[in-house]
Parts: sequence; C-alpha cells; structure tokens
Amino acid sequence: MDDKDQKDISNLEFNKGDFSNDYKLLVKKLKSIKNIIQILEKNFLQRDI
Repeated sequence: MDDKDQKDISNLEFNKGDFSNDYKLLVKKLKSIKNIIQILEKNFLQRDI
C-alpha cells in the first residue's frame, strides 16, 4: 500500500458523517416506493374484481 492508498482510506473515514444523511434519504425514498407499490397493487386488485 502506498501513500495514495492510505490517503484515500483516511478520506473515507472522514466522510462517514455524510452516510447518515444518505441513509435517511434512501429510507425515505424506499418508503415512498413501497407506498406507490401498495397503491398500484390495490388499484390492480380492484380492477380485477
């Protein structure tokens, strides 16, 4: 491992704080997608009956 590799690893450690915001955004998007899928399933089942 050379100096450049070590600097890249240390930069990753400093950027860990950004992951919590990314995680929250991802969870929000996944919940939104889940809600959309549930609505589509409900509409599909109502048409099928």
